[in-house]
Amino acid sequence: MIPALPAASVLIVDDRPDLHVVIGRRRPGSAFVGGLIVFPGGGVDPQDRDAAARRRVPAASIPDLDPSEAASFLHAAIRETEEEVALDIAGPAPVDPNDFPHVGRMITPVGPPRRYDTHFFLARYRGGSVVADQVELTDAWWERPTDALDRIDRGELEAILPTIEFLRSLSEYRNVADAFAATGCGERRGKRNGWTSF
Repeated sequence: MIPALPAASVLIVDDRPDLHVVIGRRRPGSAFVGGLIVFPGGGVDPQDRDAAARRRVPAASIPDLDPSEAASFLHAAIRETEEEVALDIAGPAPVDPNDFPHVGRMITPVGPPRRYDTHFFLARYRGGSVVADQVELTDAWWERPTDALDRIDRGELEAILPTIEFLRSLSEYRNVADAFAATGCGERRGKRNGWTSF
């Protein structure tokens, strides 16, 4: 069985004037979900556990994980966001983990050539233009979660289950404040391979 590698992703939200989220399209031909829409993110690398990473993100909160181990996932989410869509969502070190509530976990089911055990965080937009890196993502943009779901239903966009589940979660909130307020509910909802908690 192919192991599920540790990974992290982030749902970046902003009021425009209602709630929008950053979405990217994976490069066609990618070994994992080529051509599909995703949220910024990627694998947890050794650099996400080194001393510089610890200074930037000393701790994070993920259920059932030690805060220092959880920090490597949050650091990966922040780093991948900078690399893939050119947004600094963290600001100067040290990062406050309360600014990045953990909102779910998804594990790629057995079958695909690559599998990930991904933790998801919620983040507020801090400014800057969304620009796809043209390596991992060929396009990136802001969209209302409900509009993205409608486009998936019409076949205009393709997405895997985690993306759809988090878009559904986000579609329940009018604005960023409502979404963040809901992260404290603690209720887990989802499918066999993962869950959302807001």
